[in-house]
Amino acid sequence: MSSTTQEELLEGSQQPTHSKSAGKHRRLLLFQACIWRWLAAIGFYLHKIPRPSPRQPSFQRFCSTAIIEDAKPSQLTLAFYVPRQYDDAIKRGRKFPVILNFHGGGFTMGTPTDDARWACMVVDRLEAVVISAQYRLAPEHPFPTAVDDGVAVLLWLGENADALGLDLQRIALSGFSAGGNMAFTVPLRLREHFEFDSRLEMSQGRVVPNVNAIVSWYPSLDYRLSRTERRATCVRPEKTLPPALTALFDKSYLPNLNDKRSPYVSPTAANDDTLKRVLPDNIKLYLCEWDMLQKEGADFAERLSGLHKHVHCVTIRERRHGFDKSPWPFSVDPAITRHYEDACQFLREVL
Repeated sequence: MSSTTQEELLEGSQQPTHSKSAGKHRRLLLFQACIWRWLAAIGFYLHKIPRPSPRQPSFQRFCSTAIIEDAKPSQLTLAFYVPRQYDDAIKRGRKFPVILNFHGGGFTMGTPTDDARWACMVVDRLEAVVISAQYRLAPEHPFPTAVDDGVAVLLWLGENADALGLDLQRIALSGFSAGGNMAFTVPLRLREHFEFDSRLEMSQGRVVPNVNAIVSWYPSLDYRLSRTERRATCVRPEKTLPPALTALFDKSYLPNLNDKRSPYVSPTAANDDTLKRVLPDNIKLYLCEWDMLQKEGADFAERLSGLHKHVHCVTIRERRHGFDKSPWPFSVDPAITRHYEDACQFLREVL
């Protein structure tokens, strides 16, 4: 059976609507997700072996989702990577620029330390604070949980900035894959919460961080497109993520197919006026040539440029999705260092 036919079958199988059957289906998705999470944990262990090995987080803090959630709020782990002499500096009143990062994993797997290599380079090159945020995963927590968790973290930073020495006027969002999606959807969702949730009215004196820039790595941006359609745009479709994995991602996070049209999971679905008002002016996109998401990323970059955003879009040649997260334990791909350095230079210029 061809991969295209296999994918059409995976995508075409509707999730059951009967409560008993639906519950069984979700449990099966969870079982599959747990297997992939276990495999990913092994992969990231190997990924962090090559020298220079990324450092462990400097410390952790915990953010409650109660700020936007009435029922059963959760605690999210925030991994902080901070410059040397950070403690002494904040005692003297210094405020550091901030990069809030969201990990990848199809909204189904991943941890805040997955992007440690990126976080450590940003800290060392920019003298900035990098905060890599946990968000709750599907299928246990489908849409819009992840993006709402991102909003909760951003608001938590606003409330705790003074104690942590954070400059709320110099904040960038970064993310990889699903996290790259959140770098766009969290600002959009934040604005929606302020417009329609009376608890978050700006008149209540709540401090809202000012997002100055976005650095998004190989993001998923348009779930209105089927995986078959996306894969067909790739110059090397055999290099893309396997259909079984992408089907797990989509069915886990988006059990309601109508949600695929939401701008809080498909930022390309937002209208031009919203994108122009809400997203920051400085945006950098890193796409992979051998990735089914490359074309939608390039199209979105062109659209944002037409809205007078300062967009820098880089397509990384002959690299597949997640190229910087290889489990190869013997060396670091020079392309990783080169493009991370380039992204750091961009952040240095805009923060």
